[in-house]
Amino acid sequence: MDPTANEPPLLQPCPARVLVQTFTHLVQPDPEPKTRVRRDPYSARLMPMLHRISKHQWNHEFVPGFHRWYTYGDELGYNNRICFYLVDCGSSPNDDDVPIFCYKWTGETFEPMPELLQSKEVQDELKEFPFTPGSYERIQDHHIRHIVKRRLRRMQRIPDRELEYMKEHPEDMEWLEKKVKPRFWSDFLAQIESRPKEKEEERRLGITHGPPPNIKRKPTS
Repeated sequence: MDPTANEPPLLQPCPARVLVQTFTHLVQPDPEPKTRVRRDPYSARLMPMLHRISKHQWNHEFVPGFHRWYTYGDELGYNNRICFYLVDCGSSPNDDDVPIFCYKWTGETFEPMPELLQSKEVQDELKEFPFTPGSYERIQDHHIRHIVKRRLRRMQRIPDRELEYMKEHPEDMEWLEKKVKPRFWSDFLAQIESRPKEKEEERRLGITHGPPPNIKRKPTS
């Protein structure tokens, strides 16, 4: 068997960045998923979006580890909110030389949107997500409640460590209840209640979870 059979083809142009603006309600899962739908509604909508972007730009599905992705404003628990998806490919000795292709996702097609780069706000945000990845910045415990709030708004599954932290800190639980809508708070409580049964079922089936991909990359000093 050819060991390179499953590797992505040489993608052109690469290196490149693809920036997509859309609305949260237009980021939808595939109508007929190839695999079983994940328990996490966020992932069920995120991955098809990344695949759409990669197929449009490079005619190839998104490949974790080969492509890199970032998001901004993708609180999918809300409708009609502007959000952004950024997919990077390749490497470059100078980040400033990497071309940025901008599109608008209509829910059906990608339309060129070069005017995105004229926005100072967009340019400032792009600087927060450098093309050349830096080292990972560890999340401090006192930031966890903010991360949990963001996950709930995104309709994400809360990792076990973060659930345990919140349960051990009543003041953060009280803060969270005041900061999110009742439906998100109900979802949070439901995750706490259902997690022991889920973990038992996962142990029975031999399912494991990797670390959550939510740590923002920071440039090295």
